[in-house]
Amino acid sequence: MMFEPKRLHPISAIINFVKTLKDAALPLILVLVLNGNIFRGNVDWLPLLIWAGVLLLVLGSGIIRWLRFTYRMEEGELRIEYGLIFRKKRYIPIDRIQSLDFSEGIFHRPLNLVKVSVETAGSSGNEKAEAELTAIRREEADELEEAIFQEKKHKWSGYDEESDMGGEIEESPREKVYGMTMKEIIMMAITSGGAGVVISGVAVFFSQFMDLLPVGTIYNEILDWIQIGILVVAFTVLVLLLIAYAISIVMTILRYANFSVFLDADDLIITRGWLEKKQMTIPLNRIQGIKMEENLIRQPLGYASVTLISAGGSVLKNDEHQLRLLPMIKREEVSEILKKVLPDYEVVKDFHQPPKRSLVRYIFRHSWFGFAAAIPLSVFFFPYGLLSILGGVFLAVLGWMAYKDAGWNVLRDQLTLRSRGIIKQTYTMKKYRIQSSYKKQTYFQKRSGLSSIEVTLTSGNGRALAYCYYMEEKDSNHIMEWYRMKKIREKPAKV
Repeated sequence: MMFEPKRLHPISAIINFVKTLKDAALPLILVLVLNGNIFRGNVDWLPLLIWAGVLLLVLGSGIIRWLRFTYRMEEGELRIEYGLIFRKKRYIPIDRIQSLDFSEGIFHRPLNLVKVSVETAGSSGNEKAEAELTAIRREEADELEEAIFQEKKHKWSGYDEESDMGGEIEESPREKVYGMTMKEIIMMAITSGGAGVVISGVAVFFSQFMDLLPVGTIYNEILDWIQIGILVVAFTVLVLLLIAYAISIVMTILRYANFSVFLDADDLIITRGWLEKKQMTIPLNRIQGIKMEENLIRQPLGYASVTLISAGGSVLKNDEHQLRLLPMIKREEVSEILKKVLPDYEVVKDFHQPPKRSLVRYIFRHSWFGFAAAIPLSVFFFPYGLLSILGGVFLAVLGWMAYKDAGWNVLRDQLTLRSRGIIKQTYTMKKYRIQSSYKKQTYFQKRSGLSSIEVTLTSGNGRALAYCYYMEEKDSNHIMEWYRMKKIREKPAKV
């Protein structure tokens, strides 16, 4: 199979220029700010002319790179040739290509273009994709994806009876297994915890803005109004929280609009996004486990989110949201969806829990820092500092919830561990996917017959850690023995 060499769309030169301009925005602003007042004519033009020359050089090099960049399919390989001065060639065998991930930014969508990231079997430890096609037409991307699929099918099919008879191998159609309505997306946005990120960003902005104000003068002016100062601060904080909450809701809706999950042969395809539309392909053989999360708001409502733990490549590292298989779903519906997508995994409902004597340890583990911090706060900020004790009480309640939610279950070749920090997390893992398993036990735990289990999985973000603390020691020994049997079976026989 052969394609004629093709070029990227010309807009790719502009996209690369904008990326470079964004990276150089800070030094450019510094030059403009520190170089005098351009409106009064008090300015040194030499640095500005140098910067303008650099930008023109970058734009020109981007155009040349676009002219010299070509890609094609030839002899079972994706062949890419590029280079500004020296001609470089990259040949990627079709067998190594795991997936093509599509994304559409603000430059792509009006022109019906997509950016294609090529993920290979060896790209799980890389920060970048194996290759990127910055901007090509959607039809060309679909054609490339189909060509790769046909090439793989031709190699894998061999000479079976159907091929010898001249028949065609039936292709499994793409099946939609899950989709979110706008009502569900809005509800997910309302119950999400993304407001904290926005609050921190808004707080940074206000902190910088306050540096520009004559705080001393303002303080002297409002000194007589100090009695209502607490109300003003409380109202300001409330407005800030509401603004951040609204921004968080809008961002979540834009990110997850048109969210759908498709099953296509041995791949999962996830599409989402409104302003920036993304399509991600996750090979099923890269999935290491499943994580189900329930935050403090969604858990009482019976909702959860399901995330895939995948040994995927650079795209997974750049955006963890792409691993959300079920962003928000009724807990009782999770099992039905997973049977379609990952039939080997079973959703466990019955768990073995830590013994009652572990309760004190859970409460102490979660709340000791809160009560320790409340002591100096109460002393130095008396009497309002006494309110910090409520923080310790909240953490103690969280420790009690962590004890109630902790549990484990071994079901044939599957291990399920459940725990809670602030969010309740349930990890479901296959024995052959577990990278390592640890039993931890302190001196005091040993005297009480308790121990803890920690299990690690390979993830695109590094490692995923599942744990269950303060179990019966015989239970942790049972899990370690269950996992040790994998090592015995994998050990090669002596000749």
